[in-house]
Amino acid sequence: MAKLLLGTAVVLLACLELGCAYKLICYFSNWSQYRPGAGKYKPENVDPCLCTHLIYAFAGMNNNKISTIEWNDVTLYHSFNGLKNKNGNLKTLLSVGGWNFGTQKFTAMVSSAGTRQIFIKSVISFLRGYGFDGLDIDWEYPGSRGSPPQDKHLYTVLAQELMTAFEAEGKSSGKPRLLLSAAVAGGKNNIDTGYEVPQLGQIIDFFNVMTYDFFGPWSRTTGENSPLYPLPKDKSTLNVDFNVNFAMNYWKDQGAPAEKLNVGFPTYGHTFRLTSSNTAVGAPASGPGPAGPYTRQAGFLAYYEICTFLNGATMKWNAPQMVPYAYKGGEWLGYDNVESFKDKAAWLKKNNFGGAIVWDLALDDFSGTFCNQGPYPLINTLHTGLGISTACVPSKTTLAPAVPPTHTPSGGGSGGSGGSGGSGGGSGFCAGKANGTYADPKDKNKFYQCFNGATYVEQCSAGLVFDPSCDCCNWA
Repeated sequence: MAKLLLGTAVVLLACLELGCAYKLICYFSNWSQYRPGAGKYKPENVDPCLCTHLIYAFAGMNNNKISTIEWNDVTLYHSFNGLKNKNGNLKTLLSVGGWNFGTQKFTAMVSSAGTRQIFIKSVISFLRGYGFDGLDIDWEYPGSRGSPPQDKHLYTVLAQELMTAFEAEGKSSGKPRLLLSAAVAGGKNNIDTGYEVPQLGQIIDFFNVMTYDFFGPWSRTTGENSPLYPLPKDKSTLNVDFNVNFAMNYWKDQGAPAEKLNVGFPTYGHTFRLTSSNTAVGAPASGPGPAGPYTRQAGFLAYYEICTFLNGATMKWNAPQMVPYAYKGGEWLGYDNVESFKDKAAWLKKNNFGGAIVWDLALDDFSGTFCNQGPYPLINTLHTGLGISTACVPSKTTLAPAVPPTHTPSGGGSGGSGGSGGSGGGSGFCAGKANGTYADPKDKNKFYQCFNGATYVEQCSAGLVFDPSCDCCNWA
C-alpha cells in the first residue's frame, strides 16, 4: 500500500511539474525580428494562449557560460517572459545551441567536471535572473559533426548534473524546479551515435524530437520535409528511416518513455529544382528552389510563403506519407498543411506520445493575412487537435510592466516572474557609450541598457545583483 501511495504521489508530482495533458511546445527564433515587412516577428506577435510551453531560441556560450547572442536578447527576454502575465499556466524555456552553433563549445564544456559546473551555475543564475522556467539543450549533435564519440556519454553526465543542480536549487529557493528538455535528432544514425537513450529517459523532463528536414535541397531527389510514413517498399531509393513514425517509435523502442517524447511539426517546407519532367516524390532534383521574399533562404519557405507559392501551382496529396507536395515552373515543394497536421496529431494521440513541438512560431501564417485561414492556422490545428485547454488566465503574480526602450515592441517589455523591470532615465549615463549593457557603478541591484545614446535603467529582482560576467541578474 505504501509503495502504491508513493507511486501515486510521484505521478501527481510529475503532473504538477510537467502537466498531464498533451504539451504543445512552440519555438521562438530571435532572428525572425530581422525579416522584412510582414515577415518581421517579435514577442509582441506571440499569442500567449496558443502553446503550453514557449522556447526561446537561441542562447549561446562563452567561456563555458551561457550567454546572449543578439544585441537585444535581454530586452526580448523581458517581453517574452512577460507573456506569462497574460497566461499564468504558460512555461518558458531558453534553448542553448542550435544547428549553426555547432558542437565545439559543447564538447569543450562537457569535457571536465569543472567546466560543466561553470556552465550549470551560469544556467541557473541566467534562467532565474531573466524569468525562464527551464533549459532546452539543442546540441546538434553529440558524437557527430566534429563531436568525439565520448560526448555521447558526457551528454548523459551533463543532463544528470543539470537535473541534480536544478532539484537542489528548487529546494533551497522554494521555487518550482527548473525544467530540463532536449532537442534531439530524428535521424537513426544521429540517435545511435549521440544518445544513451534509456539513461536520458530517466533524467530529462521531455524530448523535443526534430522529426523534420528528412529531405531537402541537399538530397538528389525530391522528398517530403516531414513525412508521417515511408514510401511504399517499391520506392527503394528513399530511406525507410526518414519519417516521423520510424523516428518516434525508434526513440521509444530505445527506452525513452512515450509520454516524454514530443513529435516535431514544421511550419515550413523545402523546395527543389527539378531536372526532368518527372514531378513525383523521388523525382531527380538539383539544388534548392529560390529564396522566399521574407525568409530569404534558398530551398526554404515559411508556411505563409508557401500559401503564395501555391497560387498557380499543381497541388498533390501524397497519400502513403500523409503530407502534400506541389510543383510549378520546374520548382518542387514538400511541405505540411492543415490536413497533414490534423492527421499527425491524431497519430500522435493514438500512439500516446507526450505532445508536439513546433519549429517555429514565426513561420506559421501568424498574422493570418497570407493563407486566408486565420492567424496561426497550423499551430491552431494542433491546439484544437490535441485538446489544449482554451482557458487562458492571467498570472496572479503579474509585475508592473516595464517602460520599453524605443527599439522594443510597443506593448511589450513587461518583466516575467523573477525578471527585472526597466525605465528610461539614468541622467545620461549612456551618452557617448556603445550600445550594450552596463553595470551601475553605484548600485549593484541596477544596470543600464544603452541604445543609440539613450539610457534605460533596469533593476534586478530582490536578492539578485547584476553580474557583468554573464550580463544577467545573479545571486550576490
